[in-house]
Amino acid sequence: MLVPIDDPPTDVISRVVFGRSRNLLSTASWDKVGSWRSRRHALQTLRIHEVDESNRGRALGSCKWTSPVLDCAFLEDDRKVAFGDLEKNVNVFDLETGKVVTLGSHNAPVRCVQYHNKLNVVISGGWDKRLRAFDVRISAKRPVAEVEIYGKVHCMDLLNNTLVVGDSMKRVYIYDISRGFSGFATPETKDGVLKFQYRSIKCFPDNRGFALGSIEGRVAWEYFSKQPETVSQQYAFKCHRKKTSPESDVAYAVNSIDFHPRFGTFVTGGADGLVCAWDGLSRKRLWRTTSLPTAVSSVSFNSAGDKLAIAISDVFQLEGDPAARPCVLVRGINSDECKPRNSTK
Repeated sequence: MLVPIDDPPTDVISRVVFGRSRNLLSTASWDKVGSWRSRRHALQTLRIHEVDESNRGRALGSCKWTSPVLDCAFLEDDRKVAFGDLEKNVNVFDLETGKVVTLGSHNAPVRCVQYHNKLNVVISGGWDKRLRAFDVRISAKRPVAEVEIYGKVHCMDLLNNTLVVGDSMKRVYIYDISRGFSGFATPETKDGVLKFQYRSIKCFPDNRGFALGSIEGRVAWEYFSKQPETVSQQYAFKCHRKKTSPESDVAYAVNSIDFHPRFGTFVTGGADGLVCAWDGLSRKRLWRTTSLPTAVSSVSFNSAGDKLAIAISDVFQLEGDPAARPCVLVRGINSDECKPRNSTK
């Protein structure tokens, strides 16, 4: 059963993400409460909901901001949310006080943000081809570390001390920041993992590799290790496609990927308006939703893996109803449906 949250955004939804410890849900969007081109109007571009046992999302509050929000991430025991915006800023919203602090900025819109708990920094990736790290404890508005990459940041994920970034030039960067940001200088790179533009990336829960989605309806299953026996297990598969004839089909972007925190299976959200669950090791699809009104722009499991948030929003896809009202649905997940094939866990 898909349960809609209360008071959803009214415009394009960039990201939904569950909190690290509580069932709090943050939604980043392009809401048009007033004109976002004018700083005289504040926008309701970041919403916070609490999802209960019945999967209903109750509105807790919102951050009224002056620019569309492109990404968000929880930090500090879910008491604060970092977000990057179209006006090039990296910000932190305090859920308890309602205040927003700008940590710093880029020279172009901020596409991705992640939070590293031990270093207490927000890591941001921008369309200025830069990664920057901002310490949330200081107000200098200068990054504590930064690095330039080959292309614009299109997707990013952080798990423990591993940061993975996909750029507009179809290069994946793998940074080890276990010893701080000296790791920014020596990333591992992978070029041309997929043929077309990257849209989404997510680390495996065991941190042995990542899944990468593209605009061509394809997902790559990649490992960090370069050992031949590991490399031989890498593959890519087609998904989120619609047959137009026996010989051809239409490919839809894989907008979002998230892994089940317990079983290591994963879901993809596509511009075809479907969410599909996969077992990457057995290379099998586990299930899929019925067709939703328009594109799925973002998906997120909660920390227990018993809830899946699904953002439905026009993202300029080929089909679907662009006038369909954006919404966020929460789907209850029972353990059996996300178990790997042949698993007895």
